[in-house]
Amino acid sequence: MKKQSKQFNLGHAALAVRTLVLASPLLLCLGSGNGSAAAAQYGPDTCAQGYVWRETIPSDHVCVTPATRQQAAYDNARAGSRRNPNGNFGSDSCVNGYVWREAFQNDHVCVTPKIRQQTRYDNAQASARIAPPAKPAFGPDTCLNGYVWREAIPSDHVCVTPQVRQQTRDDNAQAASRRDPNGAYGSNSCVSGYVWREAFESDAVCVTPQVRQQTRDDNAQAAARRVQ
Repeated sequence: MKKQSKQFNLGHAALAVRTLVLASPLLLCLGSGNGSAAAAQYGPDTCAQGYVWRETIPSDHVCVTPATRQQAAYDNARAGSRRNPNGNFGSDSCVNGYVWREAFQNDHVCVTPKIRQQTRYDNAQASARIAPPAKPAFGPDTCLNGYVWREAIPSDHVCVTPQVRQQTRDDNAQAASRRDPNGAYGSNSCVSGYVWREAFESDAVCVTPQVRQQTRDDNAQAAARRVQ
């Protein structure tokens, strides 16, 4: 066993035990249920279903089985009784039959060789046990934060500001009053000062030229405003 110079912080071990005892049901259930919902709630370290954070120290987010986390907490609690202060490695030396766990750099909690091997295996499997990223709540048309669907018609999922969506609703409500049935384009002709909005093909709602330009700009920015 390679000599290490730094001592394991006993406070970390005690804190890890307290964390296990005081952990909320939500934390104990990390990785269960809907993976996408969990990923949204617990961030990039969220565990896949059936796994929980190991927490040999509070920042240890390697995903392991609940039984392994319980073992880690137990080993932390027994850390002091498994040391040999007169050993070759000073106060971090383990009594006969135990070795350093090495869950992270300078983790000198003394465990059985079997537990250390399990710890190494869990570390190697860490990335494979992370839950997949959360899927957009509204599918591929989900808007970035700050944007909403325009909904010039129900299927219009171009992402715009809330103010533009409200303007769109107002224009839809005023559509009939802005038409000139005697105009050059028949019943879809606009009264003077208004033009077709053209939010989508055949959109003949009459709006101001400024609103039509806004509509064109929003259409051009549609892809950039969706969650990728």
